[in-house]
Amino acid sequence: MRYLPYAVGGFMLLPFAIWLAFWGLFPGPKHGLDVPLVSAMLATSMPLVLWFFFANLGFLANSIGGGDQYDRPDFRPVRGLVALLPWAALALGLLSQPYLFLQGEVNALMPLPLITGAAIFFAIQRGEKARAADRALCKPQSKPQGAPADAAPARPSALARLGGHGLKLVYAVPLVGWLIEDAVKGRESAKLFLALNVFILAAAAVAVFGYPALIVMALALVPVIFAGIFWTTWA
Repeated sequence: MRYLPYAVGGFMLLPFAIWLAFWGLFPGPKHGLDVPLVSAMLATSMPLVLWFFFANLGFLANSIGGGDQYDRPDFRPVRGLVALLPWAALALGLLSQPYLFLQGEVNALMPLPLITGAAIFFAIQRGEKARAADRALCKPQSKPQGAPADAAPARPSALARLGGHGLKLVYAVPLVGWLIEDAVKGRESAKLFLALNVFILAAAAVAVFGYPALIVMALALVPVIFAGIFWTTWA
């Protein structure tokens, strides 16, 4: 369940990914983004947007997984990406200078992307330090001697029991259910193989049926993601 926020977040980014793919594949004027300074500022600002996005997803995922919500994300790819984001902002700010020079944008606003990238670099670093301070403040304190023991853990809620029965029904589906159960209960590599199989099937469906297959898959994911959001907020 700790991967559920990342699945929901990835689905929320799907329209932007489709737009970016179409934006790059189809020719024609790109209104607004055809201005070099606007493109440079947008690229330099994206690491800050992604940091807020993945930091909040990591907060939810750590909390659901029973870890420290103020700690860095437990999911290694996301943790590595969050660590690279401040350096990406700084690198994009530096790369914007030769890009603007080659585009003939030599004016007083030329250093603006570089200044923005440096500001984002220090802002993310400051945010990570603040999260470390919050983690230190929220450490559980040791109980004094003679303190009463913790109460017995509460029974799972009706929603949790219903979700468990639903997962058992999914696991009972031949082939597909077995793959999902192996990804949930098996090794870490099983998750990678399941994602690879889903990607290959989706690519094959788009290759055979065209763009409608992408629309059908996106629409089919809507109730699944809605249930995931409901599960996350209810829990």
